[in-house]
Amino acid sequence: MTTALPRSATLARIPSLDGLRAVSISLVLGLHTLQAYGVAHPVSRAWFAVFNGGFGVFIFFEISGFLITSLLLAEHRKRGSISLKGFYVRRFFRIFPPLYLYIGVIVGLGLAGRLAVRWSDVVSSALFFHDFYGRGTSWLEHLWSISVEEQFYLVWPFVLVVCLRRPGRRGVKAAGVFPAVVIVALPMVRLLLLWSPVEALHRLAVASLRFDFIMFGCLVALLDGTPRFEAMYRAVTRTAWLAPGVIVVSSVLSAYMGNRFDLSVGYTISGFAIAIFLLWCTRNGESAVGWVLNSRPMVKVGVLSYSIYLWQTLFLHPGNDGAFTWWPWIGRYPGNYLGVAVAASASYFLVEQPSLRARAWMLGWFKVYRTRRAGLRATAG
Repeated sequence: MTTALPRSATLARIPSLDGLRAVSISLVLGLHTLQAYGVAHPVSRAWFAVFNGGFGVFIFFEISGFLITSLLLAEHRKRGSISLKGFYVRRFFRIFPPLYLYIGVIVGLGLAGRLAVRWSDVVSSALFFHDFYGRGTSWLEHLWSISVEEQFYLVWPFVLVVCLRRPGRRGVKAAGVFPAVVIVALPMVRLLLLWSPVEALHRLAVASLRFDFIMFGCLVALLDGTPRFEAMYRAVTRTAWLAPGVIVVSSVLSAYMGNRFDLSVGYTISGFAIAIFLLWCTRNGESAVGWVLNSRPMVKVGVLSYSIYLWQTLFLHPGNDGAFTWWPWIGRYPGNYLGVAVAASASYFLVEQPSLRARAWMLGWFKVYRTRRAGLRATAG
């Protein structure tokens, strides 16, 4: 008997994902708070192991890979094809308006002389190559992760569409080759570049090339329900604490060993453990962990997580004093957390929600248009 995620869940809200988003954004907020505090105070590496913001971002990545792939597979099962136009319309209205609002505010503060803004960082953030190029503007530095996701959106749906032209499981198996190759190849590529005497290549290994985390999420969605994967999943999750335990140990080793561990085997080990734990959470909503992840406060924070992620750097970065000279308290704890909450809530209710309503209207219009066009073709035939 398979324990795979119910297929109906991929068409609606998958259990526990909003709660995992809340955990992810909490790790990011914790890391940036430690970094700000550490400017004037010594901070033990143990705290950075507890609040590993990098792992928070990696959980976001794996959720994206898992969710997007699950939804595209569900669409293919239902319609027999995947609408790339519909996919990119959904992504545009979900990602772009809140992001460009944030970038616009940073640009405005830069023009007003409140913040030092490097215009090449603005361009690289707006055009989604900040993970490869961005180096200067601190209030845009976190947008490297949005760039990674957008690059994933530009490549993966096309790969999936091409592979799924093969009938049945053959198409899914073909699609699984791509993430598997990325997962295996990236650690070797990172190590080769890490020891390169060319500074640009060295920086590429250290600061970029995090696509394997998204690919773990994609691969789990593709393998979900297959006999071999389910056998492996049952073996790994027989001990419930194994996957989260590996995540904790990896975080500790990452905090104390840094790139020596992360770029060699650390990212691969933690990526696998996060993927298994993510799937376990979606299947065990009745457990104590599932109860916490699906609780109302966790879901609310998870729903707001994108806006929180966009705005938190402006308020938590230690060099933000110039932006809030008229309200100096908002640049310091606890005022900065209040600022994050207010800005994220405003972004969600005034930008994200209207954008999602506009998306629903446009997708409905596309559906009516396709139906009318099909009717005209049938009449002409």
